[in-house]
Amino acid sequence: MNPSVNIALDKAERPTVPDVQVAPASGPPLSVRVARTVAEVEEIRQVWAAWPSHRDSDIDFCLEFGWTRKEVVRPHVIVLYRDGHADAMLVGWIERVRLKSKIGYLRLPGMPASLLNFSYGGLLGNASAENCRELVRSILGSLGQGEAEVAILGNLGIDSALYREARSLPGFASRDRLPVTVTRHVMNLPADVKDVYSALSANHRSDLKRKTKKLLAKYQDRVKVCCYREAGEVEAVTAQIEEIARKTYQRGLGVGFHDDPEMRRRLRMCAERGWLRVYVLYLGDIACAFWIGTVYNGSFCSDYLAFDPAFGDCSPGSFLMMKVIEDFCNEGVKEIDFGSGEGRYKEQFGNRTAIESSAWIFAARPKGLFLNAVRTSAGTVDRVARKVLDRTNLLPRIKKAWRNRAAKVAAPVSS
Repeated sequence: MNPSVNIALDKAERPTVPDVQVAPASGPPLSVRVARTVAEVEEIRQVWAAWPSHRDSDIDFCLEFGWTRKEVVRPHVIVLYRDGHADAMLVGWIERVRLKSKIGYLRLPGMPASLLNFSYGGLLGNASAENCRELVRSILGSLGQGEAEVAILGNLGIDSALYREARSLPGFASRDRLPVTVTRHVMNLPADVKDVYSALSANHRSDLKRKTKKLLAKYQDRVKVCCYREAGEVEAVTAQIEEIARKTYQRGLGVGFHDDPEMRRRLRMCAERGWLRVYVLYLGDIACAFWIGTVYNGSFCSDYLAFDPAFGDCSPGSFLMMKVIEDFCNEGVKEIDFGSGEGRYKEQFGNRTAIESSAWIFAARPKGLFLNAVRTSAGTVDRVARKVLDRTNLLPRIKKAWRNRAAKVAAPVSS
């Protein structure tokens, strides 16, 4: 049920809300400041950069890519001070979007809305319950002043203080009625790829060996895996990857990799920072599978992974994954973050999981309440339908049929 961004509707600045001074029941006084301009963000760069963060909440990633997208209105970075010293930060921005609810794979018409969005991993510094409470109060204050109609704190650990406060502090009318939990799969990497194989199940090891043998027998010395890291390589490799991506079922669903100026700008920026990893499997001169992500603070953040269905009988995706994992072990990468959501390969390779949920908060104003009602209605229908289909064992069949249909929609483009 995540929002889908269609188009920027306007760039008008929202009303400026004065910094909020809060007085907790005990302990030193707290103050909250919101950085709403790039200049104000630069003023807190030293503090921000001193705290460990995720790639998506890195200050340069936000300034050079995240906040320069056409739908973004401005930054919205909440900084909490304790006795005059920065103690915690919540990284966010305001954007104009179309919020779309879904029933299964069916997307409903979206409504324009002003969204206060917060980065994955955007809580930096001291994540105490008291600090999280004040950060959420700041969000509620911004919604109350009309800065946005909805706030989303994406993919929080359900056992985190920030998630608990975001779920409990908003009033009844502003709360998300249908929180959805997802599993994030992470693979801790050893120094030796042999230890990766030994940790897999016997059936999985046998399956990988069989697939590798089949691919090598068919293509022999024409098998090649290349890793692209440089900004100057982005232009050429994205064109090759697009030839694969447009044939996949993900393209038919409107998700996954899509070669456009914004994607190329993002990849170039990551390459300039030394983060980018674009792995491509070639069979002869034909690119048939790719895996795109970034290595940030020792963690590979997986963004896009797909293969050309014309080569499906040789399982090029599995072959590429093992080659990349071997490369990471040799390079000293500590983990692979497969991201949240379903995926058989995520379950097979992941050896650490976290249960996450996005916390939605709706402004207690007419439009915010209406958006909450629409989302709740669509979500209720979706949830009931899934339960009925699951009981009749039809859900997996419908998912497969829908993906096959999406693949057929994408296939004519590549012919």
